[in-house]
Amino acid sequence: MRISGDRFSTIVFRTGAIAHKDKIVNSESPYLIIIACSRRKLSDTNLLPAIERYDGPTFRLLRRFLREQPSAPLDIYILSAKFGLIPSDYPIPDYDQKMTRDRSRQLQPEVIAKLKQILNAKPYQQLCICLGQDYFHALEKYGTLVKAELIVRVATGSLGKKLSSLHDWLYGKPPEPSTSWQAAAPQGKASLKGIEVVLTPTQVFDVARQALAEGKGNPGCYQSWYVLIEEQRVSPKWLVSLLTGLPVSDFHSSAARRMLQQLGLETYRE
Repeated sequence: MRISGDRFSTIVFRTGAIAHKDKIVNSESPYLIIIACSRRKLSDTNLLPAIERYDGPTFRLLRRFLREQPSAPLDIYILSAKFGLIPSDYPIPDYDQKMTRDRSRQLQPEVIAKLKQILNAKPYQQLCICLGQDYFHALEKYGTLVKAELIVRVATGSLGKKLSSLHDWLYGKPPEPSTSWQAAAPQGKASLKGIEVVLTPTQVFDVARQALAEGKGNPGCYQSWYVLIEEQRVSPKWLVSLLTGLPVSDFHSSAARRMLQQLGLETYRE
């Protein structure tokens, strides 16, 4: 077993000899992903394929990937509190059933049997498991089914970390900065929600250092993107909150990164 990156974000089990190097779309071997159903669903009264019915962030990321790469050799299965382990095209109604630890354990024999059938059907190269803690109980014994050549990635941690891990697994790399960000050279001036900030990078670092020394806020609370302040990783939202006086709940991480880029600072991704 090799732990890749932050120990709270992604665990990669490698029993084969070849690491994951290429995008899924460049692979001839099929890939398999198992994800949890989402609480958010489309309320259409007709039956819908599961991947269309569920509308949480994970499903929006997957649908975007499939639109961009419709020929990707990717099989998607969804662990549902109501229906168990189902393929992404399985037609389901609108429903409301929460996954609990007891329900997950109740589903375990059925889910493990289904997973065994799935893994025996194709020579999968990689398996990605992206589940919450309660869902994972249904798959606790999956390791007994994994063949030596299969690489398994288990995305763990917060929702943001799971989404980052899933994105990188699908595309083979972190997301590119938007073209509008790339086109905009650092200006030393930026605004957010009507608040204008005019500071040099040195001045921004001075503000951050002082806030760290005074113990202001929660600088280490970030999902995937961070800013380096003298080797310490801090949240872009925390830093922008210092600069603007806005609470971190008032803006998205993407807006914080855009502002910092316009001020000439670089953000990094785990």
